[in-house]
Amino acid sequence: MTNHEPKNLQTFTSGSLRLIFLKRDPIPAKVAPSRDAWTLMLPTGPIRICTGEDHEEGVVPRGSLALLLPGFGHTLKRYASDQPFGFTALQLDGPFPEPLVSILQHPPRKWQELSFAALRSQSLKQLFSIFTEEMAHPDGLQLMTRELFLILLGAELQRLTEKEERGRFPYRLSRSTLQLVLDHMEAQIGSRNSVPDLAKLARCTPDHFIRLFREATSTTPHQYLIERRLQRAVQLLADGERPSDVATNLGFYDASAFTRAFKRRFEVPPSKYAQEAYDRQFPKKS
Repeated sequence: MTNHEPKNLQTFTSGSLRLIFLKRDPIPAKVAPSRDAWTLMLPTGPIRICTGEDHEEGVVPRGSLALLLPGFGHTLKRYASDQPFGFTALQLDGPFPEPLVSILQHPPRKWQELSFAALRSQSLKQLFSIFTEEMAHPDGLQLMTRELFLILLGAELQRLTEKEERGRFPYRLSRSTLQLVLDHMEAQIGSRNSVPDLAKLARCTPDHFIRLFREATSTTPHQYLIERRLQRAVQLLADGERPSDVATNLGFYDASAFTRAFKRRFEVPPSKYAQEAYDRQFPKKS
């Protein structure tokens, strides 16, 4: 469907997709970015992305593809007062097929913080151009073509988000980083050793740190810390420390929690282990 302003503005719809060709700003209110739809946009000149009237989120350079997230109330402004812009924009308002739905439901944190994403992908730009040409074709757009585009769009966005995550976070903990974390846990063995604090040492998010730590050690940070505390407990009990003092010094919640963990690991309660260690060191004379 085409509107009645062919000289400066054209719009086309196909299902839940809406295609907009604007040759030159200002932007008519009826084709402004929607609060309820995702918007893929290819500008003809640099555009300032704002939320509300004044808060600038960033700039989309000429010829760069951008994805505007819904819910932010974006406004588009000239980069410079003497530099007009136009754009080709595609508004997407679900339902979406996989893998697109997963990407849009859980966008990368950086996208959410900026309220939009600059998509540096020549493949995606070509896909966008081909699809918008098909959508504007006088014969209309077939359902199969629309669904195929959405599937390919999801696959390419998934590739981009995975690439971004790899850029921000390592695939594996390096040997030096892992040793830094382990040394810290050992030095602070009786302290809380929270995952967020350990993740800061590894320069990644807590969730990503748990995955990397498990890959490097075959266990979780919590399980590793409990094992190290129990191994240290064996030494302290053998040196004559009281079980209650060992529990306190090694950061167990209380003596009963320590007893349960110790018995689960060594099949005897710490009091019995301490007594047996004492008897070995100081055997009774017959």
